[in-house]
Amino acid sequence: MRNTFLIAQREYLAFVRTVGFWLSLFTVPLLIGAVILVPLLLAQTSPVKTMSVAVLDLSGEGLEPELRAMVQAKADAASAPDDALARMAARMAHQKEVRLVALPAGLTPVMSRAEAAAKIPGLLSEDSGKPSTILLAYDEGEKLHFDIWSVPSQAGNLKDMIEWDLHGLQYEKVARLNGVDAKLAHDMRKARADIVSLTPKPAAGAAQNTQVNNGTGFIGFMLGFATWMTIFSSSMILLGGVIEEKSSKVLEVLLASTSTESLLIGKVLGVAMVLLTVGGIWGCASLLLGTYGLSSIPPQAISAIKAAAGGLLSPLHLGLLAVYFVFGYLMYGVSFAAIGAFCETQKDAQAVMGPVMMVLMIPMLCMQAALQVPDSPIIRWLSYVPIFTPFLMPLRLSQPLPLWEIAVTLGGMVIVGGFMIVVGRKAFKQGALTGGKLTWGTLFRIATQKPAA
Repeated sequence: MRNTFLIAQREYLAFVRTVGFWLSLFTVPLLIGAVILVPLLLAQTSPVKTMSVAVLDLSGEGLEPELRAMVQAKADAASAPDDALARMAARMAHQKEVRLVALPAGLTPVMSRAEAAAKIPGLLSEDSGKPSTILLAYDEGEKLHFDIWSVPSQAGNLKDMIEWDLHGLQYEKVARLNGVDAKLAHDMRKARADIVSLTPKPAAGAAQNTQVNNGTGFIGFMLGFATWMTIFSSSMILLGGVIEEKSSKVLEVLLASTSTESLLIGKVLGVAMVLLTVGGIWGCASLLLGTYGLSSIPPQAISAIKAAAGGLLSPLHLGLLAVYFVFGYLMYGVSFAAIGAFCETQKDAQAVMGPVMMVLMIPMLCMQAALQVPDSPIIRWLSYVPIFTPFLMPLRLSQPLPLWEIAVTLGGMVIVGGFMIVVGRKAFKQGALTGGKLTWGTLFRIATQKPAA
């Protein structure tokens, strides 16, 4: 046991004493913080861009009041979203404010379309008080036409806002030409069926269930992704460390003073201590960055985040996450260390790791799909596969699951994980002591080998 802890201490210090470890340790949180905080800072400090719209009606049908009303309605809707999350999203997306301005000098309702088209490009400007977009309407008998001139930075913005309203004006014109009363045509265009989407409320306060479910699904995805990244990166650390020590003959020196079991367990524990160190530092950094980030989020959004996190961070949920993670780490950590014991160089390892990486990418691809369809049968069935269980169950636990599913996944993972650990321990011992190439035949012989009497 003493040798095991000495190996773990040596493994831990070998990592934390390197300059690269500390550079990567602080670089990653800084990059993540920059991705989160820089858009918030830019949204807060950058000036709000305004789309100033002028209306030029050359149709002769008196459309200017209706056109100005359309623009004003969009301006009112853009300036005051009803939902706090919508306001925050609009802020992050730098949504432009819209306002109406007077026609600039030189444009009149009695000029021709050609004259207007010749003058408008020189009158567009993003300066305050001047139009950055000009809506020009003209009539060619049976069809209305609308030209929307704008500065390059606002190209298409007004069209996206009022396109269907402009089609409505054409609808009313066709109705009038066919003898339909103008008011009736207007009412027909505005008429809508009353469609309500209803779901049963399972409990009091279910009005927030949609936000909470979306939030828990996202948190579950992040937990699954973090589990995959952590187990994969730590396993690769073990693989690379064993290959390096074997090629430099350090592994032979260590085996001369301790058993292969102590060496393997010590390496696994040492890398686990490195993970705890990284997790502790990153956790503190996340709290500091989160404190600032939450101050910029509307209270309603914070309430939704707290409600989602509160349902996931219960003691039972945290305990299950820990069990899935520990077994996943042991399964893949021991297996990767065993692979490293058979490899003399990184090139040898790449030949073995190619198929392994293809298999490990399956849960990653599934997690991205599960973010949209968390109840997908494919996700559920794949979570029963023990080698995928540590990655997919943190995601599935974001939704209520029957106890039998949790028991089945835990049982399967413990059985298969225990088998992988036993075989990995034997393979590590054989690879470290005798070498040779790792093949499926070698693995089969190791797995079926009877323990010595």
